[in-house]
Amino acid sequence: MKINKFNFTLKFGAVIVSQALFMGHALAASPIASSCDAGVADSLTEMFTCGSVHGSLRTLYYSTKNAYFVPGYSQDTISYGGSVKYATAEYYGLSLGVSGIFQRGIAHNDDHLITELGPNETGVGEAYLSWHYQDFRITAGDQRINIPFIGDYDWRITPILFRGIDANYGDSDNFLHATKITRYKPWGDDQFLDTTAYTDAEGTTNGMWGIGGGRAIKLDNKKLNGQLWYEDYNNYTKMVYADSFLSWSDTPYQPKIGIQFIRGLSEGKALAGQVDSTSYGAQFVMNLTPSLIWSLNYDHIAASENAYGNGALVAPYAHNTSSGTYFAQPFFTSTQDLGSGNAYSTDLNWTVNENISLGSRYSFMDLTPNSGASSSNQSEYLVYGTYSFDGVLKGLSLTDFAGVQTTSTSNKNFWQNRLALEYDF
Repeated sequence: MKINKFNFTLKFGAVIVSQALFMGHALAASPIASSCDAGVADSLTEMFTCGSVHGSLRTLYYSTKNAYFVPGYSQDTISYGGSVKYATAEYYGLSLGVSGIFQRGIAHNDDHLITELGPNETGVGEAYLSWHYQDFRITAGDQRINIPFIGDYDWRITPILFRGIDANYGDSDNFLHATKITRYKPWGDDQFLDTTAYTDAEGTTNGMWGIGGGRAIKLDNKKLNGQLWYEDYNNYTKMVYADSFLSWSDTPYQPKIGIQFIRGLSEGKALAGQVDSTSYGAQFVMNLTPSLIWSLNYDHIAASENAYGNGALVAPYAHNTSSGTYFAQPFFTSTQDLGSGNAYSTDLNWTVNENISLGSRYSFMDLTPNSGASSSNQSEYLVYGTYSFDGVLKGLSLTDFAGVQTTSTSNKNFWQNRLALEYDF
């Protein structure tokens, strides 16, 4: 099962009040003491008393029909949980963070269970030490990490976390970044594992390491930025990722043109199978009105007859989870898990007002998972909306995603609805 996050980044969520617990996502700091300036402590005592608490509590209800094109197979699961995190203030640049995570189900039926929402979880999530100096930050321990095809894909109840060291110098446009991961915690587990999202791959991995850099420059009334990454996943794959965007910000339409390149080859034991993958992508984004954003996305994945997925990309921590940085992607399934060929998608996102956001997506995956097989011709029709409360209910939101996928390889359509009630604090 898979979750995607949109390029224009939406926050989703959920909450449970029925049992004094409501679930949500995401991270608004609330100071414990008011004597600290911008989270910086003047003493070891203030380091702890001036810390902050972040929380994400949510309830998710998933309902599917003909789940992933299995005729007659339905899934209905409602679960609640979330995470609560305490982070100290910085003292000489040092700070600590720790979070607790939990997940519980409501009247689960094992025959109709969404896998990641099923297990009960209780444990420590994040536990890290971080040092920050000017534009440099390094964090060691169990943490959230966000680099191409590795991230806390933010839809389920407990986050995807990684154990390792993550360092960054610079800002979001101009940066140097290095990461070493040794273990990861998926959605449906409260333990850190020496495996990946390829649960059918026999063998273990020592994780991955990656380095990347980004640069942005001004060109008259335009901005040109790009990034380049190398990632090495032990016993799976080694990958090069690059993208670049040219954007205009001084016009009402604010158009942006993007291109991307992804190359993957086998590494070590190649536990998921031989990897020989090459992808090229293009994207066009513009504001139709100040509150309505439209995007058109395309990716070509070259066929490779003897390779995994007929040339598909192996993404050990995004498999059946997210399409990662692919421009063209569906919501309920993942581009890199569908084979080689051509992928298309188009999105509309309308910010109605401060409380309401609506959107839609159509994607077409002309992809073939096996050499000589017919294209899946997978179409996905998706609509979604979020209502964010304000006033005394600020931080509470209600989100719904509803869609259907069709494919030429099945005479049954796959329907899914995801309803989330979320409280962020």
